[in-house]
Amino acid sequence: MYSCEKDDGSVIDPILHFPSITATYYTPQVFNSDTLGVIAGATVESIDPVEKVEVKFYDLGNNVLATINLQDNGVFPDSTAGDGKYTGVLNYVFECRQVGFHKIEFLATSNSGLTSNPIQSQLQVVRVPNQPPVVSNILVTPDSIQSGEGTFFIFEIKALDPNGACDIANVFYTGFAPDGSALTRRDLFDDGSCCILPPFNATSGDTTANDSKFTRKFFGSTTQLGYFRYFIKAVDNSGDTSNVLTDSIYVY
Repeated sequence: MYSCEKDDGSVIDPILHFPSITATYYTPQVFNSDTLGVIAGATVESIDPVEKVEVKFYDLGNNVLATINLQDNGVFPDSTAGDGKYTGVLNYVFECRQVGFHKIEFLATSNSGLTSNPIQSQLQVVRVPNQPPVVSNILVTPDSIQSGEGTFFIFEIKALDPNGACDIANVFYTGFAPDGSALTRRDLFDDGSCCILPPFNATSGDTTANDSKFTRKFFGSTTQLGYFRYFIKAVDNSGDTSNVLTDSIYVY
């Protein structure tokens, strides 16, 4: 029995050849500088030709700050061309140094567009010696309320860091009720989200983002009589705390 179907002489290869990163390195792994100069390298195995080997450097919010393509061409810092070892220099200058552990990621791509397993490590950025933040211009309002009366309390403070605004990790208040019990810690914000539609952020109460004025709007009422004492301070990414400012609300 004969078929009239035309023969297909093409060959379809069902096997996908993904490149593989078998080793990586980068040096130094700790920086105490506003400028990064990281020498990075990756060993890649691939059946198909390699199109590129990338290294990406991320900020603390997982956003890409810098990307470089490593080379296997024998030009410094690469030592030998064509040996499957790709190297390069990752340069980056912080506008504001973000202290902490930053992600660094290696990824290889073949000419057919297939990617390797991503290899992720951490690069630590430090600041030694560190300068702590400073807080000023505390405002807690209203300064008195009647017992059982629910109202909005506004907490506001100015927080500055000699190392830049990005080094401020948290601004918050703690305190004590009239009976001596500790109040719940609550963060203040500098996000300008109080009046953005949609929706209003009643918790923030902040009107202007990134102006170094941190605010919080909190609704509450109490049956306790006497002074509620509040302590507001800032903490930077190195864990150093600012001076502490205090204010109070009197309940009658």
